[in-house]
Amino acid sequence: MKKYLGKRLACMAVVLLGVSILSFLLIALSGKDPAEIMARKGTLNATAEQIELIRTEMGLDRPLPVRYVSWLGNLLTGDMGESIYSHKPIQQDLKESLPVSFALVALSSLWIILLTIPISLLCARWRNSTADHVIRWISLAGICMPTFWLGFLLLLLFAVRLGWFHVLPDPGLKGYLLPSFTLALPCACGMIRLMRSSLLSQSSADYVLYAKARGLSSSQILVRHMLRNAMPPVVTLFCQYLGYLVAGSVVVESVFSLKGLGSYLVNCVIAADATATATCIVIIAGIFVLSNLAGDLFNRLLCPWMVRETHA
Repeated sequence: MKKYLGKRLACMAVVLLGVSILSFLLIALSGKDPAEIMARKGTLNATAEQIELIRTEMGLDRPLPVRYVSWLGNLLTGDMGESIYSHKPIQQDLKESLPVSFALVALSSLWIILLTIPISLLCARWRNSTADHVIRWISLAGICMPTFWLGFLLLLLFAVRLGWFHVLPDPGLKGYLLPSFTLALPCACGMIRLMRSSLLSQSSADYVLYAKARGLSSSQILVRHMLRNAMPPVVTLFCQYLGYLVAGSVVVESVFSLKGLGSYLVNCVIAADATATATCIVIIAGIFVLSNLAGDLFNRLLCPWMVRETHA
């Protein structure tokens, strides 16, 4: 286990290093001049001398590799620098935006779990029934539905027509209900289809025939035995979706006027803020790799016999 964990952590470090290099280079070589953008914010008639002075103060006159190494070294020591977009320390901006995104992702994950498990069990229990066919078509439509369109429809129905919510986010938990459901629905639809298939693939296993011979009902076999054995691919996909939820929150936060990490990242890209943008991308990539690692570890704890069969 320690050897496996060490290999995964080493791979994670290499992935994050590559992500940091690519993200920093793409923003730095985008053709936008952060010094000029900052100078235009102060005055529309900024001179070339003023722009050059700002560029020197920001360290943009140094070679690109030197800037990257300096940024990476500061990042590893906890000094993320100052944002060109907000003129505040990036660490302070993240303290304000990350809790919003994490709350949105946490509630979206809860929606996914509450929708996926009971609906998948229902489809597997009454396979090829009318309810099963309807749910499969609805889940297919949910996968294909753009999140921004779904968000606008929910706002139109529940905020404009019914008046249960406000167009601008409500304070507290209520303000996260619609955006979290919008973010969760496509993921839940994909997981419902996967979990249904995984459950049905277990229906012909030997332990199912043995459980039937013991006189257990179909519902008991489904919940007590088949559910656990069908979980590994579902857990893997769910952990991959955690990273998607953080990255995909950009659109949802824009629709529902939430000031989370996604909105902050978009503003930093527009402002050509290479330092803040690369920092946000590294954080999102870190969440991706950590969630994937957590999924693998959880599967090893949930079904250790599958790991032994893989290495046998």
